[in-house]
Amino acid sequence: RSPEPTMASDVLSGQGLPAALKPISTFLQRAKEIEARDPVVAYYARLHAVTLAIELRSKLPAQDTQVLLQLMDAMEAEKRELDKAGVDEPSAHVENFAQELFARADEADRQGPRDMKVGRAFYASSVIIDVCRQFGDLSADLQEKHKYARWRFVEISKATKEGREPAPPPDLSANDLFLGGDTQRRSGDDDGCSVGPAEGDGAGLGADGP
Repeated sequence: RSPEPTMASDVLSGQGLPAALKPISTFLQRAKEIEARDPVVAYYARLHAVTLAIELRSKLPAQDTQVLLQLMDAMEAEKRELDKAGVDEPSAHVENFAQELFARADEADRQGPRDMKVGRAFYASSVIIDVCRQFGDLSADLQEKHKYARWRFVEISKATKEGREPAPPPDLSANDLFLGGDTQRRSGDDDGCSVGPAEGDGAGLGADGP
């Protein structure tokens, strides 16, 4: 039996995606969470998801192609609305948003408590840094923050599951991490898709921020 048709609104929120398109769900979910706060970043998160989906097109079963077409149609409509508003330097806009998310997560991590709210905030910042990839190669600063955010997310998640206190973050005064320019720590993988909260789990991107 063929699967039930997926509503465009469900697709845009990352729900009901076919298995072959699961890799893009986190970008759609994060976009849904932030669209009221920042529709520009939400649009580019969805655009990044659609770009990845198009790359997967050759692997999609025929019945799943309709979902991709729904995504593309929805993005065309959203782009028309965004064009009316006019956005100067969208790449800088999205990067600034990612930097803000990372800074808030790092501050919360250093102040404590180091719980999953902090872990999800780090993951959220890494997702938006991934969104920045559509504008070109990431700066060294963003690459390091992406790795660090994924590392902190994994560390906090593991510690929470094991019922222990997460390892504290590195001492900024010792190596000037993230204080402008290149960073010095190499942490975690930078593949952009290896870890993440369970589907449907919020990731610190609501209207009030992490």
